[in-house]
Amino acid sequence: MKIPEKPPDEQDLIVKHIKTFTELLKRSGKEELTGEIKQLVKRYNDTGYIHWDKLRHKKLPWNNEVIWALLKFLRQGIYRPIKIGKENFLFIILNKFSRELHLIDKASPASFDWLVEDNLSESGRQQYLINSLMEEAIASSQLEGAATTRPVAKKMLREGKKPKNQSERMILNNYLTIRKLQQWKNLPLSRELILEIHQEITRGTLESEADEKQFRTTNDVVVRDKVDYTIVYHYPPDFNEIPQMIEDLCTLANSDEEFVHPIIKAIIIHFLIGYIHPFNDGNGRTARALFYWYVLKHRYDLFEYLSISRIVINAPAKYTRAYLETETDGNDMTYFIDFNMNLINKSLEELKRYIVEKQKEEKDLLHLVERMPDLSFRQAEMLKDFIKHPTRPYTVSELAGKYKISIPTARGDLLTIEGKGQLKKYMDGKRQVFIYRGDHGE
Repeated sequence: MKIPEKPPDEQDLIVKHIKTFTELLKRSGKEELTGEIKQLVKRYNDTGYIHWDKLRHKKLPWNNEVIWALLKFLRQGIYRPIKIGKENFLFIILNKFSRELHLIDKASPASFDWLVEDNLSESGRQQYLINSLMEEAIASSQLEGAATTRPVAKKMLREGKKPKNQSERMILNNYLTIRKLQQWKNLPLSRELILEIHQEITRGTLESEADEKQFRTTNDVVVRDKVDYTIVYHYPPDFNEIPQMIEDLCTLANSDEEFVHPIIKAIIIHFLIGYIHPFNDGNGRTARALFYWYVLKHRYDLFEYLSISRIVINAPAKYTRAYLETETDGNDMTYFIDFNMNLINKSLEELKRYIVEKQKEEKDLLHLVERMPDLSFRQAEMLKDFIKHPTRPYTVSELAGKYKISIPTARGDLLTIEGKGQLKKYMDGKRQVFIYRGDHGE
């Protein structure tokens, strides 16, 4: 991917185009003028926070350099600064963020009626939660190079199998770490906690075991393009600066002196870990884990149901670009925040679609239970899995993992369903396998 062009200095542009700039500034400040210039400023300074690299290609009614100078001039008055070590960062709370954050604030994992009219059953929520944690663990690892398909990885997690290779180990580590975040959510952010999360998430996957437990001690680490290794996207700060930057990051995370909405602050923490790049490897996974840790710490349990990385994996270049736009434009983190807020919105829409679909399935299950009153609701859900995938064999351990029940309980459920003539069982080596019986025993 091509690195975004660094914006020209706005002060130089103002001097260069002082007459036109002054006229546009006057127009933008006139309340009675609701024409093109105001719409343009709103579009590019809020609705779609634009970087110079994109703006310079737009066909505009005024000189592109003048418009950029105007946009930057207006941004200057609302920037919020953050100092981490020797580095200065900026961000803006866009108007659209306030609306989006309000929707998230209204959300509650105990009741999804803010998304859809009817609520979801406890079993439906639990199943989605488990699936979401798996999806996040898999996608976050794939972003860092794990070469395993989702079906294979999910099967490993559901059946509790040992990982066969480094990619599967990365995914298992991610999954176990995400599940442990609830244990750490009452702790303040500290150097020790960051190291512990990193160690859990990289255990057995790095060249050196020592790298799991410590910050990098050299400047050999850079962020490169995954396809063209000659392209360097980011040179992290000198390793000697890491302790102070981490200390400042922890102060930022733990301080309520100047309020920043927890979702925005979680995104900023995510960005800063990626920027500081304190470890030889595993920085991305650690950054995303810390994002989840922070939102859970502030009681946004809804995020357990959202897999942000699953959406990122479909557009990894946009994720990288959000970092690059920030770094090339004076460390303006608004680009990265905007990108992540869009991801959260997409994840919420995905959750809404799931709930609607799951509600329909649950109604179908209730009809199924009515026809087979001896089946429990969970057994009816299992049978629905078989009906949806009539040629797929299921093992006892796989369904035990999916429904978070013991293997004896899962086996009992399957034998009950088989006794109703709905399933066939056979042996695959030493494993007992069940498959849907399409003829229903007739």
